[in-house]
Amino acid sequence: EYRGLIYMALSAVGQAFGALFVKFCSSSGMQCFQILFFRGLIMWSSNAFMLIMKGKPFKEWWGQSWEHAMWLILRGLFGFLSLGCKYWSVIHLYLADAISIRFTVHIFSGIFACLMLGESWLIAEAISAFVGFGGILMIVQPAWLKFVGFPAKQGPTYPLFDVTIAILCPVFNALGYVGIRKLKRIKADTDPFVILHYLGMFLTFASLPVARVVEGPLQFPAHLEAWGWLVALSLTTYLSQIFVTWGLQIERAGPATTVTLIGVPSTMLLQAIFLHKEPLSLLSIIGATVICLSIGNVALTKAVVETAPDDSSSPNNTNDFKAA
Repeated sequence: EYRGLIYMALSAVGQAFGALFVKFCSSSGMQCFQILFFRGLIMWSSNAFMLIMKGKPFKEWWGQSWEHAMWLILRGLFGFLSLGCKYWSVIHLYLADAISIRFTVHIFSGIFACLMLGESWLIAEAISAFVGFGGILMIVQPAWLKFVGFPAKQGPTYPLFDVTIAILCPVFNALGYVGIRKLKRIKADTDPFVILHYLGMFLTFASLPVARVVEGPLQFPAHLEAWGWLVALSLTTYLSQIFVTWGLQIERAGPATTVTLIGVPSTMLLQAIFLHKEPLSLLSIIGATVICLSIGNVALTKAVVETAPDDSSSPNNTNDFKAA
């Protein structure tokens, strides 16, 4: 059963297009939290329409118990913080550098799910995660690699604040993913659109005061082109959120988020086509191949585990990490 992994891959491709549209919105004169506010407003209203069309009783939009509602709130909060950090880093850092940091989420997700939920993280999956991150570095060749002795492309010296924001993005993102897994445990049939209802609320109502403080009074897009990029961003990322919610309700966080590495070569390809950046180098092609191999190893490991006899009770089983 690879449905969960397929959903995660589709989500990553959607996020790749989302990063491109954020660049277009920024070039149209919009700022980070203003983009996030309008994206959240469009997403929240679209998601409310979906809940109404499904006939979901209004009282069920808010959770089935106090614990369920609390984790819905945490998922919305971590999602807002993650997307705020992501948009900020995509706008203020080179796209390649921002993406290389963002996709460490698969490492944090495996670790957090292991420690907080007791989920297994197979050694082969952990290796795939770190190898896949190596492939990311080959593709993007971020400027910060020079600080650890590796040759890298020439790049700017980033303010410490912007780098810190970029690093916090995958941390909050991973905590949000763990929140989805926890909601699945609390209530197995948690509606993905209820989860997205909380995310949409946070994106809409939390972005507005932050935008006012950080960026000044809210300004509406000045022309139709900017509105077009906003709508494109909102729709692609909304579909991406649906896929990631479905995927994490089916698949463990470690292998599921490793598969999202496919978003890196997807983003690089979109960048080369639409942003007229450097053409793909041989090292980029090798890096994309490494990423695909790491994803293939996750799928192969899943197939082997599902067909192997269950010996998890054996004291000598050392094929996975588990929280004590």
